[in-house]
Amino acid sequence: MPVNHVLLMTLYALIVSTFFAFLWRRSVKARLRLFLQLLVGLLGGGILLAWLMYPFPSGPPGT
Repeated sequence: MPVNHVLLMTLYALIVSTFFAFLWRRSVKARLRLFLQLLVGLLGGGILLAWLMYPFPSGPPGT
C-alpha cells in the first residue's frame, strides 16, 4: 500500500495544532485562532521546505 506523505503531514498538523490550541488557550476564539495559525504554519512550512529541497537529488549519483 503506497504511503501518501501529504495526507500524513496533514493528519500530524491537525493533531499537533489541536493539542497545543487546547493546552495554551482558554477561550474558544483564542483556541480557534491559534489552531489555524499552527495548522497553516505546519502545512505551509512543510510544503515550503519540500519545494526548497526539490532541486537536490535524494540519493547517490548515478553511474
